[in-house]
Amino acid sequence: MAKNQSSESITIRCPSQIVDSIEQQVKQTKHNKTDVIVGMLSNSIPSLHITERAKLPPRSGIYFVYTPDHKILYVGKADNLRTRWNSHHRYQYFIETSMESRIGYFVLDRVDNLDSIIEEFQAEPMATIASKALVTADELELVKQELASLKQQFKTTFDALAELGLSDIAQRLVASLPPRGRQDWTYDNQESREGLTRSELIKRVGFGSTKEFENALNVHSLEDIAYIEELSGWSLRPIEQGSTRTRFFPRQ
Repeated sequence: MAKNQSSESITIRCPSQIVDSIEQQVKQTKHNKTDVIVGMLSNSIPSLHITERAKLPPRSGIYFVYTPDHKILYVGKADNLRTRWNSHHRYQYFIETSMESRIGYFVLDRVDNLDSIIEEFQAEPMATIASKALVTADELELVKQELASLKQQFKTTFDALAELGLSDIAQRLVASLPPRGRQDWTYDNQESREGLTRSELIKRVGFGSTKEFENALNVHSLEDIAYIEELSGWSLRPIEQGSTRTRFFPRQ
């Protein structure tokens, strides 16, 4: 069954000459503006396959991880791109999401130049074009604020129920929360020697899917690695000394 996909338009600000170039490519290629814009960005930004992370320059910079269908998985900054990616805490997640994930990056003199770069960009005279399926920083901030508001509403409701003596309802609300603390689960000697991947461990401690686990992260406002280690009692470390590949192993 086909899914109905809704789209919304947002405004992208860019120099007028870029707008003219985009319009020209739309006419020549018969592609929509979104595909043209994404193609231009992909071709103009340095990038490499995620398994080639050792080839990143040892420079300060901003980086982002994206899939072949242009889904952004992560955005970050680093004092040294190569060092940062020697042991990135979400590397396994990126591989599991898409083996064709790529790392795009911008090299900077220093990471703390980021604010001034943004200010300079915003100060330039801009024209606007309409596109879709792109999310602005302001929109992302609104989502974060809405999530924080929902968490506060839940806490307020729970406190009110407890004060009214509705303990049964209050207990049901607590029971509906994702788990905290070490969970009861079993493993064998081979698994303790060879370790478990992120996705394997997520299922072993009781989550039906990675999406279910990440929803729990949002509720508790926790980092994913810290949450996995809390629930399992295992810790993330290299599979062997000197290796950049990591798995979860029993704490020593």
